[in-house]
Amino acid sequence: MNTVSDANTNLCSQKTITFRHNKKKIAIKILTIMNKFFISFLFLTNIVFAQLPDTDIFLCRINSKEGTYNFSKPENITNRKGYDNQPCFTPDGKKILFVSIFDSTQSDIYSYDIKSRQIKQVTKTPVSEYSPAYTPDNKFISVVRVDADSGQRFYKLPLNSIENPVLLKNTDSIGYAGWINDSMLTMFILGQAHTLQLLNINTSERRLIASDIGRCMKLSSDKSKMYFVLKSNEKEWFIYSLDCKDFSLSRITQTLPNNEDFAIMPDGTFFMGMESKLYRLDPLKGWIEIADFSSSLPGFYRISINENGTMLALVAFTGKKP
Repeated sequence: MNTVSDANTNLCSQKTITFRHNKKKIAIKILTIMNKFFISFLFLTNIVFAQLPDTDIFLCRINSKEGTYNFSKPENITNRKGYDNQPCFTPDGKKILFVSIFDSTQSDIYSYDIKSRQIKQVTKTPVSEYSPAYTPDNKFISVVRVDADSGQRFYKLPLNSIENPVLLKNTDSIGYAGWINDSMLTMFILGQAHTLQLLNINTSERRLIASDIGRCMKLSSDKSKMYFVLKSNEKEWFIYSLDCKDFSLSRITQTLPNNEDFAIMPDGTFFMGMESKLYRLDPLKGWIEIADFSSSLPGFYRISINENGTMLALVAFTGKKP
């Protein structure tokens, strides 16, 4: 939901809580609640209490032909001091949804109209919304929301009634999400080891898929596979695929060093960025550089591609990189 790829899960030291009459069950329950609160608190610390990174969203056009890619000069579409992040193209490719934080304490969702270059506020709430995306039926915008009790939950916002969010049950401690279809959702669940879990929307049942995962989840254009990053250790990170029918896992490739954000073209080509350069995955040769944006923008990390593969959104640090 934010720029933190791995939450600091070392909980604050706690004083022993004792009760007369040996009420251990009460003490254990209180500690459990405290643990849950502190995990959520620490996950958000980088955004809410620490100095926010200055990030902007850049947009460029893609011209591809027979495996050759040409890109227009990236244009800064947010261009302000502050946090603008998590771009998501609308299904028709005419707008980009993104997260913006103005006051260091609360985030909202905004939209950028590509043709008119106008920015409009989508949500205006006392709580924070992150990770905007469209539901498979295109009738809702889904978000991760930090509620007043500090809980992180998943909501659907009706396009014709944004102010009336619909809570999806059993999504507590969610950080990021990826839609498979109307009834299935993959979730990055916050914990000492961040896990990939599958949620059945109809039954609210969860299924554990993998542990120690990254924040990025992308569905293939044919909707048969969900891709994510598995962090085997501090140095070796791999892109895996989750089969959307039998839920089997397959290793695809190792990521670029210390990078976990990727995007997929409609033809299945993987893109990743490192510093100010963009790479594509060649099945035989590995990661191949296809663009150098160093003259236009500083190092970028999050990337997003529209559905027909003609536009690329990049998130870059325009201030000091944390």
